[in-house]
Amino acid sequence: MKYAALLALLLSGTAAASSLADLKAALAGMQGQGSLKGTFEARQTKTEEDAPKPETTTVSVKVEDAAGELRIGWDRAVLQRAMEASLRSPKPDSDLAMAINANSANRISAAVNYASRLLNIISTGQVKAERMDTWQGKPARMIEVAYTPPVDANGSLKMKENAHTAKVWLGADGIPAGALLTHSVRASFMVFISYEEKSTESYTFAHIGNRLVALRREEQGVRKGAGQDGTFRNLYTFTPQ
Repeated sequence: MKYAALLALLLSGTAAASSLADLKAALAGMQGQGSLKGTFEARQTKTEEDAPKPETTTVSVKVEDAAGELRIGWDRAVLQRAMEASLRSPKPDSDLAMAINANSANRISAAVNYASRLLNIISTGQVKAERMDTWQGKPARMIEVAYTPPVDANGSLKMKENAHTAKVWLGADGIPAGALLTHSVRASFMVFISYEEKSTESYTFAHIGNRLVALRREEQGVRKGAGQDGTFRNLYTFTPQ
C-alpha cells in the first residue's frame, strides 16, 4: 500500500509537469497573427467608504488588430463629453476621462490576445495542484499556480504580503477556456502610509485563429489605504465581429 501511494504521488507530479509544459507550448504558439475586429467595453463600478451609493462608468470602443497594428477607435462625442465633464465648474467630474485613460492600449491589446500575459504568469509560478474538473458544464483540466509578480525596487516601499494564485481550466483541445486569479497585497509607503488589497479576476476565453481572446474579464475586491478605501467591481468584455 505504501509503495502504491508513493507511485501515485510520483505519477501525479509527472502529470502536473507535463500539463504545465503543454500549456506553455500552446500559449507560446498564440502569436496573434491575422486580423480581428470587435468592440471592447468596460463597466467600472466603485463604492468609496462613506459614499451614499456606488458609482458606475461605462465606455466602449471599436478595435481592429491586423497586420501588426492595433487600431482603437474612440467615439469623438465620448471624448468631448469626458473633456467637458472634467472641466465643469464648480464640480468637475473626471470619472469618464479616468475610465478612458484606464482602458489603455495595453489593456485592450491583452483582451484581443491574452496568451503572452498568461504565459508570463504561469512561467514565473509554481504548480500547487492539478485535477480533472469542469468549466461551464464541460470536462476540463484545472491547473493551479502560485506566483509572485516582481516589485519595483523602491526604498520607501515595503511589501508585507504579495500572494497571488492562478487557476486555469483547459478544454479538451488543451487551450485555456477560463481562469481565476486571486490577489492579496499588503504594503507600506514611507513608514506611515499603508495599503491593502484583496481581489479576484475571472476570465472566459475563446480560441479564435491563433489568439486567446478574453471575451469576459470580471474583477472585484476591496482596497484600503493610500486614499483608496472602498470596494470595486469591473467588467470588461470583447465582442468579436
